[in-house]
Amino acid sequence: MKSRVFITTAVFFAAGLFLFAGCSSDTGGSSKTDSFTEQMYDDIDDNTYDEVEIPEAEAEFASLAEDTGEFISGANSNQVFDMVLKDNIVYGATADGVLTYNLLDGGIFLIATESPVTALIDIGDKILVGGDNVYTLEGYDLSGDEYKIDMDGTVTALYRQNLSLFIGTTSGLYVADPNGVRKLAADLNVSGLTSDGVGIWVGTAGDGLYRWEGNSFHKRYLKRDSTLFDNVTALDYKHNHLYLGTDNGFYVHDGGSWTPFDLADGLPSETITAIDARDWVVRIGTASGPVTFFENEFKLMSKLEGMVITGFIKYENKLLAATSNAGLIMKSGGLVTTLFDGDSETTAVALEQQW
Repeated sequence: MKSRVFITTAVFFAAGLFLFAGCSSDTGGSSKTDSFTEQMYDDIDDNTYDEVEIPEAEAEFASLAEDTGEFISGANSNQVFDMVLKDNIVYGATADGVLTYNLLDGGIFLIATESPVTALIDIGDKILVGGDNVYTLEGYDLSGDEYKIDMDGTVTALYRQNLSLFIGTTSGLYVADPNGVRKLAADLNVSGLTSDGVGIWVGTAGDGLYRWEGNSFHKRYLKRDSTLFDNVTALDYKHNHLYLGTDNGFYVHDGGSWTPFDLADGLPSETITAIDARDWVVRIGTASGPVTFFENEFKLMSKLEGMVITGFIKYENKLLAATSNAGLIMKSGGLVTTLFDGDSETTAVALEQQW
């Protein structure tokens, strides 16, 4: 992946400091010593396990041989796959690269790449960028000198637990830690990752729902219809509940049983596009617009009707939302502002500068 920075400016008002740092998680001690032997869930009639063989790992860290060279131009930012917030700057993953928006001065920067950027994660001193491989972003410097993983497919999800970085791709699941890189599962099209503090939940597109427990890998499904979790579109874990989005509804697991929700329960669409469970009020993106979920009730999010949300970041009464059809937006009360949008003059490349 090669990159160049394109710079534009915008006149949007952007106040406040957003403190959420992407999809990383802190869940305990070192990955070398964590014990994953605890069984959190009983095998009850409505909820069962399947054993899955784990292929031997052969991947390891290597240096990126390619250097920076030619760059693509232009910005198509109306589809944002993922986003993180760091030091007052919002980073959005788009087909043309990493688009950034400075919340203090409204400046927009495009770190353009030859292949789409599909996943981002803040790991502290830098941001990791997923696409055709894993890259590091420090400031506006995109580099592959630290990471290059011998992997199959395109990166679709990045998740950190302690010292372990889990990497989902269109062709498998990998974990990178101080001991190197292991392939945990092959031939899985990973769509999302989250942790319950003990194991890692793995959603896939077409292959079902799995849970990695440190030394074993189990498939999870409902006995009454084992196909319901085939296409996991979003997932998150908080307050001892797993929140699962699919293309046929929304499901909540309380540690013993699953509760399904569909159109009859108030969902505007059964296709779930995002889940943010950091607060007691869960935010859910659907193909027909976002809703909130609290005490088993859904409420439409005003002013965002019809927007297909792919991610949320919240601070006080403001909400940042990455979308698949309207770029990156900010909602403050009844006011919705477009921060960057591929169809807007504010993201047209007005000034080009090689960083």
